[in-house]
Amino acid sequence: MESVYHYGKFDSLPDELLLKILCCDCITICDLGRAAATCTRLKNIVDTQDLWRQKLKYHWPKVWDELPNKNEVTDWREEVHQLLCFFQETHKLVSNLSPRLYQDLRLTANLHLTTPVYNEIDALISSTYYAPFYVLCALRTIVEDGAEYENMTEKYYALKVMSHVNQSICKQEWEEFMSCPPSHQSLEMGAMLMARWFQPHISDVSIKQMTNKIDSMAKACLNMLLSAHPDHPALTTPMIHRDQPLEESKWSTERCRQLFNCIIHVLFVQMRMTGSNEDYYQLKNSLLNEVLKSKKGIPIILSIVYKAVCHRLGLLLEPVNYPCYFVLRWKIPGTDEYEYIDVYNKGWFLTSEELREGRAAGVEKDESLLASCEPMQVFQRMIRNIMNVAQMQSQIFDLMELFCPATELMCLLIPTDRNVQELLLRIYYSSEVHFDRIVIGCRRLLAQGPSPLHEEMLSDCEQILKNQNESPKPIIPNQRNREIAYATGLVMQHKRYHYTCVIFGWDKECKMPAAWVRRMGVHNLQYKTKQPFYNVLVYDGSHRYAAQENLEVASDPNPVTHPDIGKYFKEFRETHYIPNNELQQQYPDDEPVRNENLRVRNFL
Repeated sequence: MESVYHYGKFDSLPDELLLKILCCDCITICDLGRAAATCTRLKNIVDTQDLWRQKLKYHWPKVWDELPNKNEVTDWREEVHQLLCFFQETHKLVSNLSPRLYQDLRLTANLHLTTPVYNEIDALISSTYYAPFYVLCALRTIVEDGAEYENMTEKYYALKVMSHVNQSICKQEWEEFMSCPPSHQSLEMGAMLMARWFQPHISDVSIKQMTNKIDSMAKACLNMLLSAHPDHPALTTPMIHRDQPLEESKWSTERCRQLFNCIIHVLFVQMRMTGSNEDYYQLKNSLLNEVLKSKKGIPIILSIVYKAVCHRLGLLLEPVNYPCYFVLRWKIPGTDEYEYIDVYNKGWFLTSEELREGRAAGVEKDESLLASCEPMQVFQRMIRNIMNVAQMQSQIFDLMELFCPATELMCLLIPTDRNVQELLLRIYYSSEVHFDRIVIGCRRLLAQGPSPLHEEMLSDCEQILKNQNESPKPIIPNQRNREIAYATGLVMQHKRYHYTCVIFGWDKECKMPAAWVRRMGVHNLQYKTKQPFYNVLVYDGSHRYAAQENLEVASDPNPVTHPDIGKYFKEFRETHYIPNNELQQQYPDDEPVRNENLRVRNFL
């Protein structure tokens, strides 16, 4: 019996339907390439620009959200091609960093790469308009690939490159932002850029997400307003965009106060936004994305959030850079009088006298202190706050991780300040980073006048740059002896101080200078300096040098949280770390000893 079904051929479908099929999410980029190779007709359909636009949007959504000026792109197929090429180039760059830099990065914690590597990254991300975003996407793929404790060395270097690329993007964003007139420099946008600047290793500090959260807060206030005052004109007026300047508050005094009451209730009662007293000097309290999550922060950030919500609802608030205390001021409509808002104290309204007597007692009576300030003054104050946070850190590693980018941003905001410029050069020099920037900076300062310090820094850095451009130093293998009981990759416990650590190197005897030996009381040990000493990474982020008699294999080995762990190890395998190729070359005979230590404790 003849079938009643008639099966048509694929090529009998109209072009519009074929295009719709190819646009389906399940069709990959490779599928498009195969389709284009079959016939001229499909090749022409595959060449459709909107098809490639949709593929980029679906397969790389984070990239899509980040790309500026998408409406100006004319060749989306070429953009996808470039993105894939940047993936290859980025993976190649990252995979070669450990062999190149293993000997260059010193024993001390060093967050930075070498100048030649930075120059390569800069050349890569400046090659096309969207290059930084495509490189970031490739780096995210490396960092997020597989389990947390796999491929650790590539992830370690990918994060370093990611920080530099993000910082480059942020620098361009700041330069564009500062080119706008002050009336178009919103505090909200500046706080968003600052959050991105101080978290370059985090890939999802998104302006879009932060904007959406503040929009949601404003909408919640409108819902409250609808219940309390259903006839309020703000309910029938579109929310004002973040970047649209306000000349004055849009409503009458009574209507403004109704809005303020709703905003205060939503933010401070419903959402429990509050000042952070207990951990005031935690970085998260100075970063907008973190404050929007926790609803806790310092006065200046809480004020920016409050001002941003009010702006969307037609209330003009101005920042007041009052000494020791940051507040906002609101001009009462139809008058020349101001009231001051203490956002840190749940949006409390104050007169000028109450502000002087209560919140800032002891400050001289100067009317100019009550005036509004320019956005750049606010941002400089925010940076100084973060510098204070940096100085509260117990580890020098954590201090410099904050203080260096804070000084860099301050230089960007006030490039004519010689003191800040000199401070940044000293930070670079002490951190052994960006020697090319030191050379340029010292030459510029020396052109303004002689300085023995700058001449010495210039000469030293020029020689370092010359050495960095040479081939990587060969790794010299360390030969074991019988006295060395432990091996690289073992998770250890200190018998006296009880800290957990992992071994990443050893010496047959103590190699530290006599002053260190005396200071650390090594002479009190049973075997003194005549025993193996181990370089260890400690869970608190420090590097230490421990005598063999003070160490034992941890009875319950867990991963050691340390920023440099990926420099030496490629994987954590339940009870121990696996050295990467470079550490394996440096200690080639450690594997049998490591395995024996694990075997006798039933860890293997």
